Amino acid sequence: MAGRLDIGDATLAYEDTGGGDPTVVFLHGLGGSLYRWWGQLAACRERGYRGVAYDQRGAGRSDKPPGPYSVEGWAEDLERVLDGLGIERAALVGHSVGCMVAEHAAVRLGDRITALALCGGALRWRPEAGEVFEQRARLARAGRMDEIARTVATTGLSERARAEDPALAGLMLALIASNDPRAYADCTDATAAGSMRDLERVACPTLAFCGAEDPVTPPAFAAAIADAVPNGESATIDGAAHWCAVEHPDEVSALVLDFLDRAGDRASG
Repeated sequence: MAGRLDIGDATLAYEDTGGGDPTVVFLHGLGGSLYRWWGQLAACRERGYRGVAYDQRGAGRSDKPPGPYSVEGWAEDLERVLDGLGIERAALVGHSVGCMVAEHAAVRLGDRITALALCGGALRWRPEAGEVFEQRARLARAGRMDEIARTVATTGLSERARAEDPALAGLMLALIASNDPRAYADCTDATAAGSMRDLERVACPTLAFCGAEDPVTPPAFAAAIADAVPNGESATIDGAAHWCAVEHPDEVSALVLDFLDRAGDRASG
């Protein structure tokens, strides 16, 4: 079911598979939208989970008020989404900067968050990423989203995927290029300033994973997140790059939902 939710100072677009507990909420990364989780939402329906994905402030079909935006602000928006949709407790699945949003929310909301699955996340960005983000924001403000899209598709999909599935590569180009340039620039600034914090306070089970060929957040980043939280583990998706949930949706869905099954067993045991 598609819907729009008023959270006070913005209206956010969302997709809700319906059903009861357990609930999984999906958080996209920079330039993404709720549709990048389409495969995982389908898997939630099949496995009996309620899946909710939404376009974050500044992205997709959600409102794009003037910035600045921040990871902290996006985490506050998430709490309003949970309240607005009547979700008492949920597992969170994030991608890229969405992992930082999910981690902030886990610290902020305590036992309302039952588990974290963090795809292509980072404790913090590499120092050299600052220049990359600055250039991307400049290009966006100049309206050159097509150039950004080509760069993102190159790191987001493996070389094999781009060669063997040009339709997927084309759809990813279209997704990134369709972003509102001003809002994308504001989201880029927020992403650049983001980091995880207070990881010792993440009480829930946490899975950090990425594509084995991810050049943005390689497997060492996932291992670092798993080591930094009290109850963490890490995994990789073979043959995939940064957008591994799009490149290998079935494998990612199985990994995440099997983890959530186990996390639920631990919580009830």
